Amino acid sequence: MTGQRAAAEPYATRFETEVTSIDGRRVWLERSHFFGASGGQPADRGTIADIEVADVELIGGEQVHVLADEPSFKVGHRALCSIDWSFRMYCMRAHTASHVLAGAASRLLEGATSTGLEIGPETVRVDLETDVPVDDETLIELDEAVNRVIWESRPVSWDGVPIADAREREDVRFDPDANEAAVAKGRVRVVTIEDEHDGGNGNRFTGTNGTTESWDARACAGTHVRNTREIGPVTLLGRSSPKVGVTRIEFAVGPQAINRRTAEKRAAFAATAALDVDLEEVGDELERA
Repeated sequence: MTGQRAAAEPYATRFETEVTSIDGRRVWLERSHFFGASGGQPADRGTIADIEVADVELIGGEQVHVLADEPSFKVGHRALCSIDWSFRMYCMRAHTASHVLAGAASRLLEGATSTGLEIGPETVRVDLETDVPVDDETLIELDEAVNRVIWESRPVSWDGVPIADAREREDVRFDPDANEAAVAKGRVRVVTIEDEHDGGNGNRFTGTNGTTESWDARACAGTHVRNTREIGPVTLLGRSSPKVGVTRIEFAVGPQAINRRTAEKRAAFAATAALDVDLEEVGDELERA
């Protein structure tokens, strides 16, 4: 397995290890399950020996833990470390959801590719490189496709693959420059969301040309859930165009997605009441107005 230990073992949130170096509030550990910020995913939150971790930097492939206060422990001491599970799981859900969206975009927008990710505390942004315009109807179709894949409970896996093999596989999105954090010792970490043809048993479908197919397979160094059903509610919020050829999709996961759906339902009910028509007839009624 390549990449950070947190990405390889995302469900591990408590561990004990030796403190190997201290520089002010910056701490190095012999073994760390903290995720160091990279690839648009923020650093883990948590504590080391009951002292809050303010940030985790990834420098030279090594996690540097920045504490909120000066540590009371010394080099050589063993420290009990705890990762904020709620925030870790949010990032796992959000990052996996971005892969589901990328898979949907590649199908609905004729080969669109995901070129950027930013996981914020309330919303997630994914940049898609595409010349196909994304109108309201397309956004709705993307939202539906994402939520169907979540509902279908598709397995998610991550494996270290030889770089040469990753380059030869047509279904794997791999850019050696953009995905540098996912590469180590001649192997690249590939995160795969299975295709619907696997029947839910984790076996990828083999196409007529002898190649395996997947909903999405890409080099990635982030943390992910094991099954799309763990992502939970997702709602696409809108889109923008930060530059020519790029469409930015913003979505919410979890409580923020629920809040948005509640607001949309209230608006829909208000429209049906004001127009005195069924929900399915609101669009036609507005066009006639």
